[in-house]
Amino acid sequence: MYLIILVIFIILVGAYNIYLNLARRKKKKLTPLMVNIQVTLNIVLVVAGLFYLIFG
Repeated sequence: MYLIILVIFIILVGAYNIYLNLARRKKKKLTPLMVNIQVTLNIVLVVAGLFYLIFG
């Protein structure tokens, strides 16, 4: 169950990162909130991955 949730979360975070990178290439303005959300999601992803690696 945790593995399925982790895989879905990885896909969602990856899609958000790709979306922001494409927006940067198109010279669209990114708000600081969007960047803060990206950083927070990436940190949560790392913590969840480490948690799964150690306790999974």
